[in-house]
Parts: sequence; C-alpha cells; structure tokens
Amino acid sequence: MIKEVGVTLVELMITLLISALLVSIAVPSFAHLVKRSKANGETNKILDVLALARSESIKKSQVVTLCKSLDQTECGGDWRDGWILFVDRNKDGRRDEGEDVLTSGKMEQGFKLSYRAFGSSNHLRFTPMGFTLSHNGTFKICPADNDPRYARVVIISKTARTRLSRDADGDGIYEDASGKPLVCP
Repeated sequence: MIKEVGVTLVELMITLLISALLVSIAVPSFAHLVKRSKANGETNKILDVLALARSESIKKSQVVTLCKSLDQTECGGDWRDGWILFVDRNKDGRRDEGEDVLTSGKMEQGFKLSYRAFGSSNHLRFTPMGFTLSHNGTFKICPADNDPRYARVVIISKTARTRLSRDADGDGIYEDASGKPLVCP
C-alpha cells in the first residue's frame, strides 16, 4: 500500500503564522541595524577627512583648511551641503585661486552635518605641525528623521585628536562632549 505524503491546510496555516511572526520580529531589528550602520558610515567620512587634513598639513608643511562648501569648489553654504579640504597658502580660511583642493565630500542618505567651534564654525584649519589653529569643536551628524538614536558626534581637540561620542549610560542615545544626550534639530 502506498502512503500519500502531504500537509493539511491547518499545518500550512500554522507554518505560515510562525513564519510571519518570526519575520515581524526580525524586520525591525534589521532596519535598526541598517540605520545604525549608515550612521556609522557617515561618521567615518568625517573621521577620514579630519585624518587626511592632519596628515596633509604635516606632509606638505602647509596650513590645510577644511571648510563647508555648497559646490565642492569654494567655501560657503552650509556643512550639510558638503565640504572641501585644500592647501590654504595665505592661511585665511577661504579657498583662493591657485589653492589646490585635496578632496571634497558631503553627507549621503539624507544625513545632516553641523559644526560648532570656539573659533570659526565655517572652517577648521590645520597647522604644519598637525594641530588645529586654535580650533576645537564638534561635528554633529543627524539622520534625516532626526532620530537621536542614530545621531553621532565627532569631537576634535586643539591637538587635532578626534574622539567619538559614546552611549555611556546605555539608553541607546549617544552623548555630546559635555555628557548630555544628543538632540537633532
């Protein structure tokens, strides 16, 4: 006698119900992982350009300036528009004719960038010794939806050392340099 193998409608419905339940649990966790990964990627862009600025100022024995740029060729606009890094021969914090652009960039995926400093919030200059020119400050990266769980801060000292914000209290929101939870606009 041949035995037929199959599944009943009840067994199929239970399998689909369990699968749907597992997917509904996994999707939000995966979305959180993707958002966190994007936030970390955008933060790494800032860390990379600051490291490049420091190394190029030392290597070229020149002042190197990082400034906000609307068009990635001249200084101006807003940090969220982008930035340029250039050799600042006359040390004025603005790119003039003949001053070479070393790199340019901008935030992707709707992230917003702002910079606050004790000197100028328009630019950051690095000396031939690799220090900032009396600037210490904070770059803040915020996601498009302003969710503070995905906001990050890069803190730069006068010696051009960078450090990242942390979630010291484990509440899922990183803190700024003074220990206060990050808030996006």
